[in-house]
Amino acid sequence: MSDVRLGFPMPFASLRGVESIRPVTVFVMSLILLASLGACVATQPSHQSGLAWHGPAEAGPLASLEHLLVDARPVPRDRRVAVPPTPASTAELEPRQWKAVLVSGSRASSAYDAAAFDLGSRFRERGVARVATALSGGGGEFVASPAGIRHAMEWLGDGEGACLFFATGHGDVTGFRLDNARGDRTLTPGKLDRLLDRYCGDRPTVAIISGCAAGVFLDSRMRRPNRVLIAASAAGRDSYGARMDDRHVNFDRCLIGAIDAGASTWREAFERTLPCVREREVWLGVPFSEPPAYFGAAVADLAIPGTARFMAQMR
Repeated sequence: MSDVRLGFPMPFASLRGVESIRPVTVFVMSLILLASLGACVATQPSHQSGLAWHGPAEAGPLASLEHLLVDARPVPRDRRVAVPPTPASTAELEPRQWKAVLVSGSRASSAYDAAAFDLGSRFRERGVARVATALSGGGGEFVASPAGIRHAMEWLGDGEGACLFFATGHGDVTGFRLDNARGDRTLTPGKLDRLLDRYCGDRPTVAIISGCAAGVFLDSRMRRPNRVLIAASAAGRDSYGARMDDRHVNFDRCLIGAIDAGASTWREAFERTLPCVREREVWLGVPFSEPPAYFGAAVADLAIPGTARFMAQMR
């Protein structure tokens, strides 16, 4: 995998004599533009088994995105998971009952730190008191490494309520990369599953992975009745970056926009994110990232923390 930094080698505005640029040069400049918008590049195909979603052979119209939503089918009960008594109880969680860990895994762009920081700030404003950020660029409460993430989850405690884990940066079909880690820098689906199992247990849990090939985190190990899983791209597909004037990469921009616009549940936020992501990809003329999601039976309509308070403030 190769890193692609956001930005151009030299500003277009500094070019003189644009009218004299040859067609070949224009073509090369176009390639640079597309490269600058790539959040990461997947270098190997995905042959993961047991995935909850498989991409369509051909991309459908914007109005037909229902195939990306994956609900839990009846499965033998996992003894490690105690299903909450009623799915409806998840809608009654107060913001103070949530804990959130927000991670930026890459130093390649400030857009990753910005997304983790901004989401953390939004949830604090909505009444979520237990929020921890681990930023690769520095400034967070914890280091963006496996040990730092573990310490963040320990620091937030194991009280009752719900868990949110958000990570944005680079990834491939092996997992999510943490630039600040020493030695093994990959957070794999198995490692994240163990972290969530230990620090969130059977409580309502939302895990959002934003990066290339993030769909690998929807594998059979991660799917539980108490979990919502959202990924920025299908396994083996790229997730695209930001324009020069964007604060966040494409998926993060759309997700945060959906939350800011008043999405009441995680399912609604995901549904609003899909057309936003695809609109930019259509404009770029790039292969669709096809973000997938999984909603466990016990949390199918899990509310975003603080939605009622946020909507009251908007009025």
